[in-house]
Amino acid sequence: MKNVLKNSNVLMTFLLAGLFMMASCASEPTNEDLTSLNASVEDASAPNAKASPAAIKGDKTIAEIVVSYATAEAEEDRQFTLLLAALEYAGITSMFTESDQYTVFAPTDAAFVKFLDGNTLDSFTPEQVAAVLSYHVTDGRRMSNSVVPKNSPREITTLLGPSIYINKAAGIDTNDADMEANASILVAAGLFDISASNGVIHVIDEVLVPVTE
Repeated sequence: MKNVLKNSNVLMTFLLAGLFMMASCASEPTNEDLTSLNASVEDASAPNAKASPAAIKGDKTIAEIVVSYATAEAEEDRQFTLLLAALEYAGITSMFTESDQYTVFAPTDAAFVKFLDGNTLDSFTPEQVAAVLSYHVTDGRRMSNSVVPKNSPREITTLLGPSIYINKAAGIDTNDADMEANASILVAAGLFDISASNGVIHVIDEVLVPVTE
C-alpha cells in the first residue's frame, strides 16, 4: 500500500488542495434506506451483527447525535468530543443540522488522539480540518448493507473527492483500494447504523487520511 501522508506540512497542503477539489466536484446522492447488514463479518472479534431498524429516520440530526455522545454523562459512553470540536473549529456543524442526507464515518476520540499525535486542532487551519472531515462523509443515507459488501470491496466516493473502499469484514481502506485496512467500522460494539433524521452514522476506530501517488 502506498505510504500515507506523514509530514504535517505535506498533509496540510494536500488537504487544502482537496478542499478545492471538494468544492468543484459534485457527487451523486445515494438515498438507500436499508435495514440489515448483508456482509459476513468473518473476524471472530467482530461477529455477524444485525442492524437496528435504522432505516427509520431518527428524531435527532447528525449534529445533535454527535453532541449527545460528546456530552454523555457516563465517561465510557462519552465519544465524539474531538469530532464535535473539529466540526465547530471547521465551522461546518450547521451542515449536519439541515435536512440534506449524509452518511458519516465518525472517528472516536481515541482515533483523533492518535491522529493528532500530540498536536492540537489549531495546528491546522479550519479549511484543512474541514477537508479531513469531508473525507469521512458521503452523500445520501447509506445503511450498513449498502456500505459493507457481501464479496468484493465497495467503493464509496467521499465529499472530499477521493474514494474509500470497504471490505466484507467492515475494514476501510483509503483510496488505493489494495484493501490493507486503515480503519474499521465498530461492528462488534454495535456502533453502526446510528440513524439520524438527516442521515446515518457509522463509528470508526481511525481518522481516515487520503494517500498520495
